[in-house]
Amino acid sequence: MKRRAWAIRSTPLRLTAIFLGIFILSSAASFVTAYLVIRANFDSTLEDEIEQTIEAYDAIDDQTALINRLKQDVEVTDAELTILHYVPDVGPVITNVDGFPPVSDFSIISEKVIYAGDEDISESYLANSERVGRGQLIVARTRSQVVEMGEIILSVVLIGLLPAIMLTSAAGVFAARNARRRIGTIQKTLGDLTEGQLAARVPVAANDRDDLTAISAAVNTMATSQEALIESMRQVSADIAHDLKTPIQRVAVILEEVTRKTALSEGQGELLGQALAETDRIVKTFQALLQLAQIEGGAARDRFVPTDLQEVAADVVDFLEADADEKGYHLELTIADGARFLVNGDRHLLTQVLANLIENGLRHTPVGSTIRVELSRNDGQIVLCVSDNGPGIPPEQRDKVWRRLYRLEQSRTTEGNGLGLSLVAAICTLHGAQLSLDDNNPGLLVRVAFPKVDKA
Repeated sequence: MKRRAWAIRSTPLRLTAIFLGIFILSSAASFVTAYLVIRANFDSTLEDEIEQTIEAYDAIDDQTALINRLKQDVEVTDAELTILHYVPDVGPVITNVDGFPPVSDFSIISEKVIYAGDEDISESYLANSERVGRGQLIVARTRSQVVEMGEIILSVVLIGLLPAIMLTSAAGVFAARNARRRIGTIQKTLGDLTEGQLAARVPVAANDRDDLTAISAAVNTMATSQEALIESMRQVSADIAHDLKTPIQRVAVILEEVTRKTALSEGQGELLGQALAETDRIVKTFQALLQLAQIEGGAARDRFVPTDLQEVAADVVDFLEADADEKGYHLELTIADGARFLVNGDRHLLTQVLANLIENGLRHTPVGSTIRVELSRNDGQIVLCVSDNGPGIPPEQRDKVWRRLYRLEQSRTTEGNGLGLSLVAAICTLHGAQLSLDDNNPGLLVRVAFPKVDKA
């Protein structure tokens, strides 16, 4: 089915089919026209010969002499070449066949309607009938040369045209497969770029100068510009976060020193406490930005090893369960039966993914809600799901929550910095996992599908 769909969608193959159809139709039209012209010329010659024969018999004035002449000619005339059929007004029929159908004007007569007995006759005749003497004379000449000519032209078509069609079709299929391969390479590169692999490029041969090469070069130019732009943005974000992190930490230390060494009133202590909390929040935001830049840079791939997600899930749930119970939430872990849930990745980052998703559920669902963590397999993929029965995320907002610093609660009075899901998305992309948000009816279902790792 895939091959059929590819053949229908392949532009080179469709163009080959179109041009091949035009070639076949034009060639067929040429052969048919040639055949019709030659046949018309040959039939015209036969008509002249038949007319001359009839005129020769019509020139005999004496009926008896005409009958005798016809009897002599019938005896020596080969019916396979010429048929003479004379029906006198009185007397027996003079003919070199057993029977011949009535004819008016020039007509093509098939052997199927001629009664010839055991005598060999031609497949087709051109015949005419005229009044000669006191009777009706039919003269028919074989059209075997026209039939043979048609067979020769058909043989020329089969011998000459079919190999050309086969070679053209083979060339079209080869060109289509080559174009498909190159287009597939372009599509794969675009897919890699979409998934964040900014170093992906389309291989381009130095001696290629066709349109696909131009497209490939344009894709590579775009990818280079995109990589440079994103790298610049990452570097700016990392530099800002790095440069501001230290001064803010120093401010936090100074505030702590003021709190510890200075006698403050109740109101002053409360304000300093709020300032310390805000500086701590700013430091965590910068730390998250720095970590996000490192993850997107791909440096963590060097630490990838086969990691059992079952162990990661059990550790994270066990660590957060007590805190969830204390806050009035219920945390559940469900693991499908089967072998180990191995993925190729960094254990620390995978732990952070699950912890962020659970904490996000605890932060945005009412007290008493249930947070469920499920680990299963689906079509060879390892699937990690975190769901809750809270308010969920509106469909129109789901594509926005992956953005840096984006928060559903626009007043920004709740806890958080809007980077938790951005980190989750970056880590999933780094691990080649597919991340999606769906309705849990009620609540939110976060689904992370990891590619399968066969080795233990």
